[in-house]
Amino acid sequence: MPIYLHDFTFLTSSTEERSIIQQEHRTCFNSFYPCEIFPEKGLERLEFDTVTILYGGNGSGKSTALNIMAAKLGLLRDIPFNPTHFFNQYVERTKFNDSRYSDLKGIPEGSRILCSEDVFDKTLSIRTLNHDINGHREEIAQEWIDVQYHGGGQRRMTTIHGPEFEAYKRTQRMKKKSMSSVIRSEVGLNVVTGSNGENALDFFTEKIQSGALYLLDEPENSLSAKWQVKLAEFLEGMARFERCQFVIATHSPFLLGMHGAKIYDLDTLGVPVRKWTELENVREYFEFFQARAGEFA
Repeated sequence: MPIYLHDFTFLTSSTEERSIIQQEHRTCFNSFYPCEIFPEKGLERLEFDTVTILYGGNGSGKSTALNIMAAKLGLLRDIPFNPTHFFNQYVERTKFNDSRYSDLKGIPEGSRILCSEDVFDKTLSIRTLNHDINGHREEIAQEWIDVQYHGGGQRRMTTIHGPEFEAYKRTQRMKKKSMSSVIRSEVGLNVVTGSNGENALDFFTEKIQSGALYLLDEPENSLSAKWQVKLAEFLEGMARFERCQFVIATHSPFLLGMHGAKIYDLDTLGVPVRKWTELENVREYFEFFQARAGEFA
């Protein structure tokens, strides 16, 4: 299975201090973000599999790591990323290696980072579009009523010219059609929408194409358990059969349980590779349902 991105090296504490922090003499910054995050965790280098997961709680740095890698690799993204003052300086000093297999050299064209904000933006765009369509539909309906019942288009054709003549022809067409047929021909139908989960899954199946590298930042947001399972199955299929490689930041047990995923635990010093069943968040779920197992009888 494909490995487009083999490894990525972040900055050590000494490199951050020497190349960024010491060179910054201004005192208006109270944070050197993204410096001083990964050295405290003992994280310097990540080596990737076909599916690699960065696990950790809020503030663990998993999203930061994805954004740094996406910037370094020049990946496509839907919503522009606004870097902090030190972000670009940090990214310039990082390193990566692509595949060690000759037939997979280089990061494929079309590789991209997908964030939960992208899903929300698409859902909001669909709602806005439907709102505009509904508003236009109401305008056309009122125009049809005016033509049918309030004398619209009664002027004699020989007395009008130019734009007025076009308006005359429009009203005559409206008189010959029902309101619904006029609306369908001029406005069309609303964009079909499903639940938030359906829309989110549609977003990922549309964006993720064969033969590319994808960085996914908490894709489980807005997804119920049912849809998280479907997303995990889709990603597994794309990795196994469609030559995709994934690096995923998540704490969802349904994604952590993906078959063959390599999981880095950013909540533990040294960022070790762990089995998904060893992770604290997964254990919390397990113990919760185990304690209430009798209620499912």
